[in-house]
This record gives sequence, C-alpha cells and structure tokens, in this order.
Amino acid sequence: MKKEKTIIDKIRKDASEAAAYRRRIAALSALGLIDFSLISLFQLGFIKDMPDLPGKVFDTEKVNSSKDAVLLGMPDGVISLSSYAATILLATAATRFKKQSRILDVAMGGIILGQAAGAAQYLYKMAFVQKKVCIYCVAGAAINFATLSPLRKLFKRRD
Repeated sequence: MKKEKTIIDKIRKDASEAAAYRRRIAALSALGLIDFSLISLFQLGFIKDMPDLPGKVFDTEKVNSSKDAVLLGMPDGVISLSSYAATILLATAATRFKKQSRILDVAMGGIILGQAAGAAQYLYKMAFVQKKVCIYCVAGAAINFATLSPLRKLFKRRD
C-alpha cells in the first residue's frame, strides 16, 4: 500500500530552484522574528533592560523608545514581526500553490523591499539624527538587506 504524500511532504521535498530561494528568504525572516521579538517585548514593557554593546554610541533603549520607533501608531518592532511572519507565509504559499506563485512572490517581494527601504531609513536616522545605535536594529537591517539576494535570484530564474 503506497503512502499518500501530505501537503507538507510536497512542500518539503520540492527541489525546484524557486523553492530553494523561498526557503532562504523564510530562514532569514525567521532570524528577523527572533531579533524583533526582543525589540517588541522591550517596547511592550515585558523586557525592562536591553543588553547593549559597550560604548557611548550604543543605546538600544533610547532608539527603541524614540518617536522614530513608532509606525502607524504602533511600536515598529511589532510591525516588523508581522512583516517577517507574512514573508514566511507567502514563501510557503508560493511553494504550495504553483499557479499563483508569481503573484505571491510579487507580494512577498513588496514586503521585502519595504523592509529594506525602512531599514535604510532607520539606519540613517540612528546615525545622523539620534546619533545612537541599536545593535538589534542593525542586525535586523542586515537581515533585511541579506534577503534581497535570494529575492533577486528568485525573480531572475527562468522556470
């Protein structure tokens, strides 16, 4: 008796180039979830003191408590969390639903591009306006910029 493949088996065993790029994007987004969970818990008040690197320039708490750390009336950490979660959802959905994959990839690409643009703006404000640095935000920006590479490769493929 042959065992029927589940949806998860099909997604996990997809050996296509596109699936490999989506997996890289999802893995980077998972790192972003970890990073921004800490920021979000600080902004929520659950974490009282954020560990920081030594030096006068590093002040994670000041950066994450500033006016610049609010988007659409919400702490930016929570918005970043939802963006990373949506990216993982769309990466999985695009691997699952082959016919709609291009549309889902474009939606995912919009989120990723928005995250990278937001990261660039936030790095600028930290460096030139606040003159303080949040190491967690720098790590998040690096994750956002790193995600552009598999996204570009996903869109360049010819399958």
